[in-house]
Amino acid sequence: MLGRLLQPYIRKKLNGYVNVINTVDPTKPKNLDGSHKVAVVGAGLAGIGAASLLGERGFEVTLFERNSYLGGKAGCWAVNFPDGSAAKVDHGFHAFFRHYYNLRAFLDKIGASRRLQNIDDYLVLAQDGRYFSFKNVATTPVLNILSLGRNKFYRFRDVLLNPRSWRMGDFVKYDEAKTFAEFDELNFEEFANQTKLPASLRLVFHTFARAFFAPARKLSTAELMKSFHFFYLSHDHGLLYDYFDSDYAEALIEPVRRHLIQHRVAIELNRCVTRTERADAKFQVADEAFDSLILAADVVGTRQICVNSPWIKSLSEKNYAEITSLQASDGYAIYRIWMERQTTARLPVFIITEKRDVLDSVTFYHQFDRASAQWANESGGGVYELHCYALPPGFEDEDMLKAAFLAELHDYFPELKNARIFREHLQVKRDFTAFYAGLHRTRPEFRTEIPGFYLAGDWVKIPTPAMLMEAAFTSGLLCANSILAKHDLQEEPVYSVPQKGIFA
Repeated sequence: MLGRLLQPYIRKKLNGYVNVINTVDPTKPKNLDGSHKVAVVGAGLAGIGAASLLGERGFEVTLFERNSYLGGKAGCWAVNFPDGSAAKVDHGFHAFFRHYYNLRAFLDKIGASRRLQNIDDYLVLAQDGRYFSFKNVATTPVLNILSLGRNKFYRFRDVLLNPRSWRMGDFVKYDEAKTFAEFDELNFEEFANQTKLPASLRLVFHTFARAFFAPARKLSTAELMKSFHFFYLSHDHGLLYDYFDSDYAEALIEPVRRHLIQHRVAIELNRCVTRTERADAKFQVADEAFDSLILAADVVGTRQICVNSPWIKSLSEKNYAEITSLQASDGYAIYRIWMERQTTARLPVFIITEKRDVLDSVTFYHQFDRASAQWANESGGGVYELHCYALPPGFEDEDMLKAAFLAELHDYFPELKNARIFREHLQVKRDFTAFYAGLHRTRPEFRTEIPGFYLAGDWVKIPTPAMLMEAAFTSGLLCANSILAKHDLQEEPVYSVPQKGIFA
């Protein structure tokens, strides 16, 4: 009863959960009357966000991508197996949360939203056999913290009788400047030890930490506070999310490609840009001159381009230092296996597991992906994706890594022991943004000191607490809006959850 009375107050306090962070003047023209060429390097969600908006508004956009497919880490491609068969794979399962306001608006625009399905539950499996479910947890901010206690995520007495844990109150007081000034140098493992965080709450917070491809001993506590604010304490959608009902090539990338082509965006796949030049106030990319340049590659690619483009340092020592200080995480692994057997447990299509060595999550592709479901129906088997978000030392050998994945999978699902593996595909990547302690201070902003030069990706500072896919896409919109503003054109609205916590 008290919760229902508090809901309107909390909603009002958090500005209805949705803010527009830029000024949109409807009296200004929307489309460019003239010519302006823009190069966008990197066709992930950040590059797609920038290229699509500028293309819609009449700019001449060329989108460069080193891979043979669009989408970056949301992309999809085919692999061939020794038995002559083929299948599509990707960088791992993606959750499209309902507070991804800008990305979801784009999915609506291009018709991709119709392929989204609701997840049954946000489920965490513990090594001791317990599971933690968010299905019945309240969705109103602050009340959802209390609801975690009622749903056995923690015992109230463990918090109330532990004064050190009261420091967790800083999570509901998120304020970017203050939070990062106080907590960015502190890794989350140290913070959890200082607060004597109960084991069950550590497990829950570690699921947030792992979503940013970082172990607790490296992850910035400020970044975790930001993520907890963004994903849990700034809206009333809860942690349940949507996912595509087929592979990303069909459900996401094909609608993106059609939209870009419709708006005359030139798509240059298999074009690996490793350097750029600047002459006569123009940017030279792949021997072509452009009026504006948006670097939207991952941290590894962006850093390489910067090092190989000396004009950046000559025009801005600050921007050069920031870009070259970017770090990638230690690495992550995705192991897709086609097995002769399915689990008997009734579980959501994606679950999080308490990590022992390498296993962070399991995706049951045969439960939702059309091609995987067809293979499973024909063979009687199952298609599983095992994901390690932060590779620990000692697993450089691929056979050792596969064995560790399977050993942990069997611990959770003993019925899969000795099941034959028909096909397998392992990826080990080292290109995800590092959100480690102490890195926020030198992270670059999306606008640079160099006229016409912009940066986009989940690694740039933007005026919203968005993270992951929403941060990447939003950064692209912000770069495009900056170019629109320079031509005195109407900006696209950029949406955000409240930028500060309820008790900030």
